Amino acid sequence: MQFKNPEILYALFLLLIPILIHLFQLRRFKKTPFSNVAFLEKIIQNTRKSSSLKKWLVLCTRILALGFLILAFAQPFFPASRRAVKPRETVIFIDNSFSMQATGKKGNLLTEAKQDLLTNLPQDERLTLATWDNVIKDFDPATDRNLLLDLDFTAKTTNAKSLLLRLNTYFSNDQTTAKQLILISDFQDAGLRQALDTNQVSQHRVVLQSTTLENYALDSLRLERTGERYNLKVLLRSSFPTQAELPVSLFDKEKLIAKASVQFKERDTASVNFQLDADQAIAGNLSIVDPDLRFDNDFYFSINKTNPLKVLAISNADDDFLKRLYKSEEYQFTSVSENQLDYGMLSEQNLIILNETQKVPAALANLLKTHAQQGGSLILIPAIDVHSSTYTNLLNTFGFTAFSEKSDLPQRITDINYDHPLYENVFNGRSSNLQSHVIQTYFPLETTNSILSLENGAPFLAENNNLYIFTGGLNITNSNFINGQLIVPTFDKIARAALSLPQTYYTLGTQNNFDINTAIPEDAVVVLEKDNQQFIPLQKKQGNKISISAEEGIERAGLYALKYKNDTLATVAYNYNRNESKLQEVILEPIKGVSQNSNIPDLLNTLEQETNLNFLYKWFVIFALLAFALEMLILKKFK
Repeated sequence: MQFKNPEILYALFLLLIPILIHLFQLRRFKKTPFSNVAFLEKIIQNTRKSSSLKKWLVLCTRILALGFLILAFAQPFFPASRRAVKPRETVIFIDNSFSMQATGKKGNLLTEAKQDLLTNLPQDERLTLATWDNVIKDFDPATDRNLLLDLDFTAKTTNAKSLLLRLNTYFSNDQTTAKQLILISDFQDAGLRQALDTNQVSQHRVVLQSTTLENYALDSLRLERTGERYNLKVLLRSSFPTQAELPVSLFDKEKLIAKASVQFKERDTASVNFQLDADQAIAGNLSIVDPDLRFDNDFYFSINKTNPLKVLAISNADDDFLKRLYKSEEYQFTSVSENQLDYGMLSEQNLIILNETQKVPAALANLLKTHAQQGGSLILIPAIDVHSSTYTNLLNTFGFTAFSEKSDLPQRITDINYDHPLYENVFNGRSSNLQSHVIQTYFPLETTNSILSLENGAPFLAENNNLYIFTGGLNITNSNFINGQLIVPTFDKIARAALSLPQTYYTLGTQNNFDINTAIPEDAVVVLEKDNQQFIPLQKKQGNKISISAEEGIERAGLYALKYKNDTLATVAYNYNRNESKLQEVILEPIKGVSQNSNIPDLLNTLEQETNLNFLYKWFVIFALLAFALEMLILKKFK
């Protein structure tokens, strides 16, 4: 038994007062002469004994009555659990990811969770509310209800393990408090199904179930140019195979330009094609109508009118393979011999290729360095019939060591640096059959920036400061590289690295860097604008090339205008990640020490009962009244 007001127990010392009064109370007996004392002696003796017993009984009842009253005011109780008497620290995580847009019994799951919390949270307790992208400390349900109501869906979902570790930091280091973590989610993210790795925190999970798992999503698109037309292939997904037929609308800004119907035909994927003119810019939006998850009902894309990338080949060898590589409308390819080179052409190029040139004058090397510093790319394909020192000045200008003496020992190209940006998103896996790529003669080069390597570990392709170096000639007598599987992605990615134009669309939460080619003042900045709201992305200016990084600034999907003052330089499209589009039935595995609940009110009621104190003061008041009644009975009936 414990006491809510133990300090009142000091009043028990007051019970000594009636005892002392009883023990030290002295009575004087007055002598009265009487004619026959002997006759009364026995009666007086018996009366004194009964009176003394009565006084002792009255004293006991009064002490008991006062003692029970003092105990009642001290409010004795038995705790419902060992945690009931400890101060509580409560952290409630509310999943506000897009899967919580699914329909529940009271609207979407997030709205249902917020309403249940506001209705059932104890009004006299402060706690911590956390979401994927926000935290509210010292939350008071009585005064801070609007903060809870304002919580909205977010695309900023991180790794679930990192989230659990972050939630653990919201608890104090005080060992005397009872800590409890409540996770409210539909648990579509499998990582949330794991328990927090700690014995100090009691954990409770509320599994919210949607009334339907049906959902349709615009998943992705692919844009291909064929002559004067673009073929836009749109992929849609369903949560399960279905026979449904779904209309898809295509908008250019607010204008409806096409509409089509797609049939799933007992599959969970379907596609539809749209034809677009290649000579016009489009701020596109694909749209479907689906009442469940709404975040994936729109898919934004952009097609900007851009000038083709300018590629200049300075050749002293056959460059037919370069003409084939850069023959599409995306490139403007020019080839000149090294003896007819006009240095004035260099400043206009995005990519310059030195194709087995016999010499690199110092003036040319300096101009090429300036070209690279302004964001352009440079490829060096050495001629094998020259001395290794021919390219020393150029290599040193870009931070490379000189070539070593030529090696005539044939080598196979066997290793790829998959982590280099050049091959980002090129391969599906980290293995590729390169045994057919062979080089006969090459210049050994010492560098740590190798991209492709030979079987002896020597580099075949390396990069530093925008200079890409092949250590051997690519003519068919020296290598079969131009007939292999790596030639197209390698040269295409190098050209695009010179000016990385905005992609058709970007996915929020992933790296989204792009370049824009425009002539603006050195200290000027460009902004991204949507719905009259602007923010300044990270940007770096190199000549007329501006490199933009908007990974941290964009939070909402949509079409953003890249502007300088009132001029729109490009339109950039951002979409939400579609990872949560496919709803699944969730059955959680039981975890020892972690409670599972189907609704919030039941859990909060259970936790409230665990903190209940079984007070006994009513019983002590009853005992005090009984003691007083017994005293009255003794005074009246006991003679």
